Amino acid sequence: MEKFDWINSIYKYFLILDKINKQFKILIRTMEHEKIEEHFFYLSIELLRLIPFTENKKDNTIFLNLKDGVLLLKDNISYLEDSLQKILQDNSKTFIKIKKIRNKYEHEPHNVNSAFSTGHSSFSAMGFYCRNQLVSLDTMELTYIIYDLNKLFDKIEKMINKIEFENRDDLNQFNKLYIEKIKKIQIINYNKGYTRIPRRYYSYQ
Repeated sequence: MEKFDWINSIYKYFLILDKINKQFKILIRTMEHEKIEEHFFYLSIELLRLIPFTENKKDNTIFLNLKDGVLLLKDNISYLEDSLQKILQDNSKTFIKIKKIRNKYEHEPHNVNSAFSTGHSSFSAMGFYCRNQLVSLDTMELTYIIYDLNKLFDKIEKMINKIEFENRDDLNQFNKLYIEKIKKIQIINYNKGYTRIPRRYYSYQ
């Protein structure tokens, strides 16, 4: 693998985040019960591809899985592990709920049933019965995560732009191609459409 081929790999995760944002924008605008359920399931699965983690069920602690997904590129992006760790810890209760829904949906879909859904203007919430346990998620919880992921990937994009400027002669044709693809996504622009309540005014269920 050549020196900057990790850029080709990180592009796949930019694509995942781009699709998450597009799906999330649809979610915060829909009021259809079935659509709300569908979007929450999708986001539960895709977010764990960007922040893979392991849960210690004995004490409900969670920690990053450093041998999975985007974290395999941590040697090329010095701040990647710390940044994802902060997002994980800041939203630990939400991630535990997301993983519970995802796991049940993938392995026991017949045991995951919607209990309720609400949707209006820019806010939606969904309750799921995972077997007999009620697990609820809402769009404000997801906004915190997606907003910070967008900021992280914008930081990565700026780093890639600097690499392109300073190392143009060392980039191969594929590096250059993927850099242009990353630039076209413009991931940070999604944050302009999101409103976040200050965390001190929001309590996780």
